[in-house]
Amino acid sequence: MTTLYYDLSEQFLASGLKFKYYGISRTVMEVGYELACSGADVRFVIFSPAHERFFEVTPRIGADSPTGILDPGLPPEASPIRMRYSFPKPNKIRDLLYPLALWGARRINLRRWRAVPEGTAREVDLNGQTLVSLGRPKIMADYLTALARDGVQVRLNPLLHDMIPIYEFAHSSQSMFSNNFTHDNHIVIRNSERVLTNSVFTKHEIERFSASGHLPPAPQVVAVPLCHELRPTDEPVAQTVPAEPYVLCVGILTGRKNLECVMEALLHLHETGRPVPPLVLAGAQRKRTDSYLDQPRFDPIRDRINIVTNPNQAELRDLYENALALAIPSRMEGWGLPLGEALWLGTPGLASTAAEALHEVGGDLAQYFDPDAPEELAALIDTLNTDPQAYAALKARIAAAHGSLRTWKDVAQDVLRAVRITP
Repeated sequence: MTTLYYDLSEQFLASGLKFKYYGISRTVMEVGYELACSGADVRFVIFSPAHERFFEVTPRIGADSPTGILDPGLPPEASPIRMRYSFPKPNKIRDLLYPLALWGARRINLRRWRAVPEGTAREVDLNGQTLVSLGRPKIMADYLTALARDGVQVRLNPLLHDMIPIYEFAHSSQSMFSNNFTHDNHIVIRNSERVLTNSVFTKHEIERFSASGHLPPAPQVVAVPLCHELRPTDEPVAQTVPAEPYVLCVGILTGRKNLECVMEALLHLHETGRPVPPLVLAGAQRKRTDSYLDQPRFDPIRDRINIVTNPNQAELRDLYENALALAIPSRMEGWGLPLGEALWLGTPGLASTAAEALHEVGGDLAQYFDPDAPEELAALIDTLNTDPQAYAALKARIAAAHGSLRTWKDVAQDVLRAVRITP
């Protein structure tokens, strides 16, 4: 049986941070849990910037993990400072001073590594081994650069989550973030045995950008769609929700995530004399979101806005189960976990027509609206809020389809099949 090494570096570098329940960190955690339970020969590793090498770790699983699911089993005090190992373009001053900064960071990381109990992490040679990583490309690009200096070549099988920042690079903006993102993906794709993607949409995006020259020629690209499941955990539920049914948004910001559409929809309901349900915004608190919501024009509906900061997974579940509906108005998504999770728990999902991946998640169970037409979202909310029969029928249809929804076990099994490893 072929050994698969599964990369938990994403969790190691984000240990103790607020994003451990969301997005990419969440995907790493969930798939890692299912692989640990799969019966396949899976070993778990992290890249240590302190040593510029990989270490095998024994993850904590289930009730033994502070996440309730899985984590690398290392103390948060050992979490390293991350600094880039390569840049898209040379810069004389930066390139002169940066080695000193790297040296300093490495010294700090070595001190932090002392918090790792002896025997908890064991150095491992990944030369020629199969490595699956679901983390961010910038982390993969770092360790690929470091490994290349030592002549180590892994059989990398990354799962890439989206190509959204390349749109900035390919069009008008030459921002540092989009340039770095493109640079990192160049390194990852060039060094991959095959590329996995979180949706068919992302697969087509990579193939299109590869053909246009914005990305290097891609190896085999295999879609491994994410899922709908939201696993129950035993974490405490401390944050409360409104007593009346509310519209829920998870991780929705201004800009691409399009919080603007939701706010305009609620304002439209108010201005047309229709009932305005409460709005719950769940996720990390952002200054730009606070500034946007502080506009005087939202004063008439300000008492309807509720913010739940960084809910844990049990609190997320509670938020979904008590919501009137989830609204996800994004202009583009790589997948869209909140939409899937809402449907998994029987909660209606209202999704943007602009984000093709959301159609993969929602199928014919979600209801769709033009993200540039907030009055369409307002009409959907109003129907669900004021027509009990229509609402009950939609809930029944979602509940009847539950058995067809994807689980994290499905994702893990698809990963194993894609890299040709079977338990």
